[in-house]
Amino acid sequence: MKRLAALLLLWMLTFAIGKLAFIALCHGTEAIALSDMVAVLWHGLPMDLSTSAYLLLLPWLCCWITYDWAAAWRVLRWVLLAFHALAALAVVACIVGDIALYPFWGFKLDATIWTYIDSPKDVVASVSFSFVALAVLAFLACAALLFWLLCLVTRRPRLASRGNRSKKQPLGRRLLGVLFCNIGYALLGGLLFVCLRGGLSESTMNVGNAYFSERQFLNHAAVNPVFSLVASSQKVERFDQFYRFMPSAEADRLLAGLYPSTTPYAAPSDSSSILPDSVAQAPVLLRTARPNVLLIFWEGCGGQLTASLGGPDSAAAITPNLDSFARSGIFFSELRANSFRTDRGTLSTLSGQLSYPTHSLMKMASRASHLPSLAHSLAAAGYSTTFVYGGDVNFTNMKGYLLSTGFQHILADVDFSHAERTSAKWGVSDSILFLRLFERLTAPKSDPSLPNTPWFTTALTLSSHEPWDVPASYSRPADADEKVASFRYTDHHLGHFIHRLRQTPLWKNLLVIILPDHGVLAAGVGKREEPRFFHIPMVWTGGAVTDARRVTALMNQSDLPATLLAQMNLPHEEFPWSRDVLSPAYARTFSYSTFNDGFYLCSPTSAVFFDNKSGQTTSLGDPLQTDSLTLLGKAILQRSYDQLEELH
Repeated sequence: MKRLAALLLLWMLTFAIGKLAFIALCHGTEAIALSDMVAVLWHGLPMDLSTSAYLLLLPWLCCWITYDWAAAWRVLRWVLLAFHALAALAVVACIVGDIALYPFWGFKLDATIWTYIDSPKDVVASVSFSFVALAVLAFLACAALLFWLLCLVTRRPRLASRGNRSKKQPLGRRLLGVLFCNIGYALLGGLLFVCLRGGLSESTMNVGNAYFSERQFLNHAAVNPVFSLVASSQKVERFDQFYRFMPSAEADRLLAGLYPSTTPYAAPSDSSSILPDSVAQAPVLLRTARPNVLLIFWEGCGGQLTASLGGPDSAAAITPNLDSFARSGIFFSELRANSFRTDRGTLSTLSGQLSYPTHSLMKMASRASHLPSLAHSLAAAGYSTTFVYGGDVNFTNMKGYLLSTGFQHILADVDFSHAERTSAKWGVSDSILFLRLFERLTAPKSDPSLPNTPWFTTALTLSSHEPWDVPASYSRPADADEKVASFRYTDHHLGHFIHRLRQTPLWKNLLVIILPDHGVLAAGVGKREEPRFFHIPMVWTGGAVTDARRVTALMNQSDLPATLLAQMNLPHEEFPWSRDVLSPAYARTFSYSTFNDGFYLCSPTSAVFFDNKSGQTTSLGDPLQTDSLTLLGKAILQRSYDQLEELH
């Protein structure tokens, strides 16, 4: 019993130290008082106790078996030794991994890690070698220390002699001792069950139990990373069981008329609307219905970086070329990113698909292969389709997704020289990428592997990503942080690339779409749960564009397929979540985005952030719309998972 108590104390102390280390190393600009640390430890205590109870189950069983059976200890001590080794490695890996990843991810360690763990090279590409080496050394040292302490508190050197002495006692006294012992261990087992369950109430322990503050960092600090990872990983992968907020019929009613898909989201019979109306026109944006289309995904270019959306201007401008294209082309000023990761934003844009808070659809090869896509639709219209990326196209099943959804040619890091693909931490730097892209687009058509007119080419940049390794000459003293220089670098080479294209015959029949894959935590945006993180620019430029204009309809990346295909007089009914934002039918404007286990829904006059872990809603704007917007967001989230279940 004493050893189990010591073991419990050791695990609780380990988790407490882990929380304090998390606060010390991950707080960033967050001001942390002593009272905050006490509150984090206190509110995280039940989850730590629950996790410790799971880790005590096997030692409890071994202690019970060996209490009066000395011979069993010879075998079970090796079982405990192996268990403690694995437990020490796993627990320390979770704590150290959580601390290492949180500054980059902004959320606690959870099942998202399994999406990227099979590509360790790409996972650590955002950080320096010294950072990785330090994290590994910390992991090994802490795991070794914890293993030694676990062995120290559970060793039983005098177990055999105690068992022999007990056998010399009178039979009645010995049986009574065995009875009380079994009762004690049985009661202890019941207590462990209550602890691991989180109490005797109807609800069981979950991540939201540790949430206690309006400051998200403190909530994250209170969450046990081991519990967070295990709880999110053990969910049954029946997606129609995720996020059940209401009956399906009620979700259908709320979604009626909001998306152009067929049943169950058909248009309503009345003209009632949840959101304020803002009637849109259907202008013709293109001079021709069959332009060549170049879609440029700009890694992480958040709206706060652009003067067009309130960012730095004049001498401090970060994206002067993009801002120039926005003034001379078609600027979609109220676009919101669907998600916070490249794989999700890319899929949302190309397939017109909503994003998922806790899952990467691109990674689900069997489901992703059933998605519609711009590449497939344009290929059916006679277009040749190409994807250009200077990084590892196998990351998060990107290559499988691209090939299964209509891309005929893929140019990736292996198609560049060794010097080129090591010019940046993630792969090929954007200066080299734009040079190769220009050469490919303007090369003589004698090469059969190159696209013939008409063509659709998508390019994904990567220089504006951690670790922001661009020449120092792109930095300015007034920059908000070191990340800004990487966006100025990409903007410079993008501008040079577009200027060169203007001098070629391609320009006359060319539509260039510039669109970020997601927002970025930089230049004053410190967390994902704020509107500016999701607000990103989209610009259409090129000789195929009719004239300069500003489109102010609220929209998402996922609305690009329907909007573009409608302008090209091509069908887009197979995109159930993509809306033609230029159509007169798009009268109830809103955007829907997801972050880790939550969503952000924005209307013209109000917005809500809903955190599913805590069940809390943060309202911005008109408070009278909070309930209706939250309910609508829940309906979208629920029905999007229903559709995900059907994709197989």
